[in-house]
Amino acid sequence: MSAQVIHLIEEAWNRYIANDVLDVHKLRPEVAHSWQRCRNFKVDPYGESAQEINGLELKEKLQESQHLIKIARPFIYTLYDFIKGSGFQVVLADKEGFVLEVIGDPEIVKRTKQVQMCPGGNWSEPEKGTNAIGTAIFEKKPIQIFAREHYCQPNHFLTCSAAPIFDPEGQMVGILTIAGEYKSFNPHTLSLAVAAVNTIENQLRLHKSTSKLYVSYKFSSTLLEAMSDGVLSVDTNGIITQLNSHAAKILAIDYRNSIGKPVASVVKKPASILQVLSTGVEYKDHEVYVEETGKKVTQSISPLRDDTGRTIGVLAILKECREKSSGRRCGSLCAKYVFEDIIGESESVLVAKKWARIAAGSPSTVLLTGESGTGKELFAQAIHNGSVRKDRPFIAINCAALPDTLIESELFGYEEGSFTGSKKGGQAGKFELANGGTIFLDEIGDIPLYTQVKLLRVIQEKKISRIGSSGEIAVDIRIISATHKDLKEEVLKGNFRKDLFYRLNVITINIASLRDRMDDIPNLARHFVSKLSLKLGRKNISISDDFLQKLKTYNWPGNIRELENAIERALNMLPDDGTLTSNLLHFDTPSPVRVEERATEVKSLKDIEKDAIVHALNLYKGNILKVSAKLGVGRNTLYRKIKEYDIK
Repeated sequence: MSAQVIHLIEEAWNRYIANDVLDVHKLRPEVAHSWQRCRNFKVDPYGESAQEINGLELKEKLQESQHLIKIARPFIYTLYDFIKGSGFQVVLADKEGFVLEVIGDPEIVKRTKQVQMCPGGNWSEPEKGTNAIGTAIFEKKPIQIFAREHYCQPNHFLTCSAAPIFDPEGQMVGILTIAGEYKSFNPHTLSLAVAAVNTIENQLRLHKSTSKLYVSYKFSSTLLEAMSDGVLSVDTNGIITQLNSHAAKILAIDYRNSIGKPVASVVKKPASILQVLSTGVEYKDHEVYVEETGKKVTQSISPLRDDTGRTIGVLAILKECREKSSGRRCGSLCAKYVFEDIIGESESVLVAKKWARIAAGSPSTVLLTGESGTGKELFAQAIHNGSVRKDRPFIAINCAALPDTLIESELFGYEEGSFTGSKKGGQAGKFELANGGTIFLDEIGDIPLYTQVKLLRVIQEKKISRIGSSGEIAVDIRIISATHKDLKEEVLKGNFRKDLFYRLNVITINIASLRDRMDDIPNLARHFVSKLSLKLGRKNISISDDFLQKLKTYNWPGNIRELENAIERALNMLPDDGTLTSNLLHFDTPSPVRVEERATEVKSLKDIEKDAIVHALNLYKGNILKVSAKLGVGRNTLYRKIKEYDIK
């Protein structure tokens, strides 16, 4: 920059500070406008620079911007490698102007620290006057501020080039600045800053796309594992692309090493899958015999097609057929468990089975209560298979697993065109699919209030109405619901309708927690060892007495589901076929607790969580942003917890 230009800027600054006279012809418009804003902000042009924020506040700022820092850091270091030794530094600030990271030559880093251009320094215009960081935030565009263009005299030794960083939604998330002494001025530093920001923004877009793909993959994988049926899919080359553990068990194949391999090399009898892949003609409910397990399996195989109708793969749904005393075979929407599958001879289990058999002979609604993992769905299926509806559909739906925006369409269905993305011809809901049979509403306590109204109407009038339809469909359905919550308490809190509670609470069966039926553990353990040994390809497994004894010393907060996981983990740790011993058991909590030693003063996890939220709200005076950052949860989750725990 020429000496003449520098002299004109100096004259303009002196006249404006001394006489409030703005020589706009000597200044760039963005600088002139910024000086006027600084005057309005009452920024002291001679004053001492403000102190940086304290360590706790800086930690919170770093936490809030951790995603930006993680993405930008490699590019900041690459940029510094390019300008290293030139007397400049690279500065990353957040969207409010607080400095997050600085890397540069030691001399300039030391000098700029004296004016708080260091982590925690606030370089917004109201705090620091005209400067590249604060003015770029206001202008929302790249800018270079040179020497006396800075409003505050302590910063006149600087030349800074800054560019704002925008996320994929167009929201500003930070500022990247190249700063140095004005005597080292180079007009190309602004271009370098802009280029680096473009690279960071591209990486933010790529990371968002990758995250969406990962979430989609995890969501689909979780859904596959949540299905009670076996699922296997292949692409056009016959390569297995998806497989859940249920399908692996049914087909007696290795779950971990099958995906990515030709189906013909993994499945003993792949002819039906390859035939559908070749012809594009689906078939349903074909019964086949799996020699390896001696089981009969019902197969439904359908071609997968793209938007043009071209076959891109095949999906196979597999269900193990179980022939019980009822003589009933599984179809595509069946319940596979009967009362003989409920293991346990403790008094609580015998009482629950007695009431379940009574419920099977009655058309009344049933409410199953108990902690998660106690086997409520097992009882629901047994009640269905013991009823006159045993040859009709059994539909299970986990109400807690569905977003509020989807649960209504899942239950009641929708007409074509009801909302963006709706299927052509609409879609039947779970009540229609269960017509004539039983619908099992697991975690009924999590259904939103507006859906509870429609559910009450179904129970009262035996009719449903699809979303987007004015017509009604008559349904004949047996409703079995389950919850781990205290619905009476939820009614008092206003989270559950009283009239719906009384409609559901006709026959109530409580399923005891595992710690209240410890005498059943040996039989349960033997059952799971037999079942899991087949799944893992292990033979001649025996169980030691100390293994069973150690199982009975643990508190089992996850109930039967946790017991099964612990036994599977032990089987995997067993080097060879042999005996399960206590040293193979590793529990999910730090130390086992005997039932008789449980202290009444120990707080529940809910109470601990509630206390933590209340403490944080008091500490940060209700600042949701700070509380969510400190507790490590999202704001939406925090709001939901505040409502759930009725925190005022």
